[in-house]
Amino acid sequence: MTPMAREILQLSGTSKTEKGDPPMTDRVVNPYLAAIAMAALLACATGCGMIEKPSAHITGVKMQDISLTEATMLFDVEVGNPYSVPLPMSNVDYALSSQDQSFLTGLANLQGTVPAGGSKTIGVPVRINYLRLINAVQGARPGATIPYKADMGLSVEVPAVGPVRVPMSKRGELSIPTASGLLERLKDQVK
Repeated sequence: MTPMAREILQLSGTSKTEKGDPPMTDRVVNPYLAAIAMAALLACATGCGMIEKPSAHITGVKMQDISLTEATMLFDVEVGNPYSVPLPMSNVDYALSSQDQSFLTGLANLQGTVPAGGSKTIGVPVRINYLRLINAVQGARPGATIPYKADMGLSVEVPAVGPVRVPMSKRGELSIPTASGLLERLKDQVK
């Protein structure tokens, strides 16, 4: 047996290294070495794609509570759970930009779980302040329609792994209302 093999066997918790040693199945494995090996295996399994990860996709966007100064964009997010146990959700971080100019970042707290082996659609409300948007994005003004990109990350607690962030994004257009346009919309809702 080589000196290096002898040293590895000693580090792994075995005491005999010469002829006449008990078979490997009878040897005691160092619990610390086993724990490190298990942690490395789990890290590689999740990071290397061996364990399926949860999925999250933005499936739609609705405008709500529109006024002259602000509105709420409600993002519909479908979350898939590949595991045989419920998947707890904790929050969604978001960043909105237009033409590579950031105009809003935040965090939406979530409560609840995604059923085992199933999916669930959740609503993520994002409040837009038009004055901040106009000040942050070149070309944004009342009556304009600007392109936007929403980058989001859903935080979930994956069994036996811990917290995982699932990224997603969506592109679309955002209309900034004018006073007359908002009045027309209100008239249509009253009819």
